[in-house]
Amino acid sequence: MKPFWITTVLRPSIFIGIVLIAGWSVGRADEPDSASDSKPKPTKLAGVFESTRQAEVSADHQQLTEFKIERVVEYGKRVRQGQALVWFDSEDWDEKIRDAELDLRLASLALKADEFEHQQFLQQQRLDAGTAKRTRDLAQQQYDNYQKVDRERQIEQANVSLQSAKFSLDSATEEFHQLEQMYEEDDLTEQSEEIVLRRAKHSMEMAQFSLRRSEIQTARTLSQTIPKNDAEQEESLARARLAFESSQHERENQRQKREIELERKQTKFKQQSEDLEQMRSERKQVVLKSPRDGIFLYGPLVRGKLPAKPVVLKQGTSVANRQVIGTVVDPSKLHVRLDLPEAQFHAVSKGDKCNVTPDGLPDVTLEGVVESVGDVPYVNAKYDCVVTVGGKALNQIMPGMNCQVTLSKPAVDDGAAEEVSADQPAAETDLEKKKEKEKAEQKEEDAK
Repeated sequence: MKPFWITTVLRPSIFIGIVLIAGWSVGRADEPDSASDSKPKPTKLAGVFESTRQAEVSADHQQLTEFKIERVVEYGKRVRQGQALVWFDSEDWDEKIRDAELDLRLASLALKADEFEHQQFLQQQRLDAGTAKRTRDLAQQQYDNYQKVDRERQIEQANVSLQSAKFSLDSATEEFHQLEQMYEEDDLTEQSEEIVLRRAKHSMEMAQFSLRRSEIQTARTLSQTIPKNDAEQEESLARARLAFESSQHERENQRQKREIELERKQTKFKQQSEDLEQMRSERKQVVLKSPRDGIFLYGPLVRGKLPAKPVVLKQGTSVANRQVIGTVVDPSKLHVRLDLPEAQFHAVSKGDKCNVTPDGLPDVTLEGVVESVGDVPYVNAKYDCVVTVGGKALNQIMPGMNCQVTLSKPAVDDGAAEEVSADQPAAETDLEKKKEKEKAEQKEEDAK
């Protein structure tokens, strides 16, 4: 049996120990299980393998813009540069060329007729110009004749007519007075003498009437006719000059219009000829050939991605001008293209290391380096990002395959950064060398 004092002393000590052990256990439960739990979660993004050497295949015509496929290389076939890929049906093209040739022949005949008509028009204009000049010269000549001769002669004729009337009156009066005096001296007047006297008196009265008429006519000529003729001559000459200038202006306008119309027809005919030659040249492009070595895929690739729906190309399929019929990709030169969400833009920088896992080869992990990150979004809230990849498993990857890119960017201070840089694995160094080699090869190919 233990002493009472021992029991009394040990019981409080045991109680305090139990409390301390329980508190230590609770504190340990709040701590992370391992150092890896304190690391930031890696950034995972979906990407697609894209060939760095690819070329689109399309028909770029200006005249023969309707295409119907007659034959096409099968999808996914490896092709060589210059190899035929697409054959077009040329029946519609040949018919269009025949119609264009007939239209050109008709246009040639019409143009010759227009050129002949233009020459006739120019000759007619020369004749019209001569007629207009003679009309103006005639009006000038008539005006000069009037001013130099006709006007003075009209005035002179009016005065002479007045003087003649006065002279006739004087003569008739004098003759009447002589007869009257002679017959008054003779007491016995015979009947014949009375008749002569009466006639002389009548002649005198008629001369008086003629004088009054000449006076009126002369006054009217000098005050009215001459000024009216002056105005008419001035107006006739002015109208003749205006008509001549107007005819010159009208002829010039007509000549320019005809020349412009003829030039437009000549230009149109030349364009028709060039279009026909273009058709004949495009007719030779009945086959589209591969612009490079690679794999032929149907349809366009958008940021390395294949179309959402299969592109069907077969005999009888119609395609539009400049439509991308297919794309030739080089599977030996690949990188990964990403759609970087804006929310993760800050987490990715050029030069960051990453791991790339193809969706079709989940057991394969490739090492990558961020080659570029877009400065601005290419679509709403998404940035372009390109990752350079390296590894022996690349020969199992094909362009258009999807992948997952895992990026981790731990926070390190300057000293730690230097340490990490000094301890880079050999695989990363090899990847950078491969990247430089690919750039050199690309420059050589572009130079060729």
